[in-house]
Amino acid sequence: MDLRQLKYFSRIVELGNITAAAEALHIAQPSLSQHVANLEAELEVPLLIRSAGGVRPTDAGKLLYRHAKMVLRQVDEARAAIRHGRDTPSGRVTLGMPTSTSRVLALPVIDAVSKAFPEVVLEVIEGSSASLAEAVARQQIDMSVAMNVQPQRSRMKTTLLLTEDLLLVGPFLNKKTVTLQEMADLPLVLPSFPNSIRLLIESVFSEAELDFNLLVETSALSILMDLVCAGRGWTVLPSSVLAGPAAQSAGGIVGTRIASEGFSRRVSLCLAATAEKSVACVAVHRAVIDVARGLVQRGEWTGVRLAS
Repeated sequence: MDLRQLKYFSRIVELGNITAAAEALHIAQPSLSQHVANLEAELEVPLLIRSAGGVRPTDAGKLLYRHAKMVLRQVDEARAAIRHGRDTPSGRVTLGMPTSTSRVLALPVIDAVSKAFPEVVLEVIEGSSASLAEAVARQQIDMSVAMNVQPQRSRMKTTLLLTEDLLLVGPFLNKKTVTLQEMADLPLVLPSFPNSIRLLIESVFSEAELDFNLLVETSALSILMDLVCAGRGWTVLPSSVLAGPAAQSAGGIVGTRIASEGFSRRVSLCLAATAEKSVACVAVHRAVIDVARGLVQRGEWTGVRLAS
């Protein structure tokens, strides 16, 4: 087993396809397949389950993948430490953010990391909260902002950042708050399952024994906002979606408080177990926390309350 084999195997697991991994690694597919066969022969255990749709790791393969990620990262950081004569944050760090959160948090985090840690290459990935948290737990990305996450100490470290209120977003209603009954009478355009906001909406309305008027559902935040801006209906989102030039240019679109308990969510920062000993990952993890708190304290991230 050598570093090249670990790198190859990690890329196969991440892409879920040997052909795609071979293209990404710029090597021939038969050669890549042979490296996997050699690893399986050496470890005397199957590492991949092959199917027409691609490959996925066996339990042994998942274990090898986690260790491979740690080894490869430690080698990269050792090289950087020797080059600088000290431990210094360097290398690639992957940070996931839900699309709504990225509107207010992504640019300040990128700026802070670029300024403080110039040798860190930060990759920011957008996705649903649930899929990003699962990617952290599976050690596929280093860390992610995620909503209402249950702690999984053996797989990732979870740090509560803040509590975020959810608002009824749409045309101005000429009122400071809106009731559930009033919401139920409005045409709603909502996130698709398994979005955490959609799950919350379903739960709150079910407990109140109310039905709501669902007009459209979509997993794309951009489409939700286009529908709202076009006057097709209202949606439920955090105030962060109203941040940024695109949202601010949408005239007449506002966030109205919902007069019902339950329309809030816990925002946490999840750090993969394989990233906890990485100098670069720990530095970026700290930077995300500091940036988020700074935004709230300066009033640049509204509708949220910091965790103690």
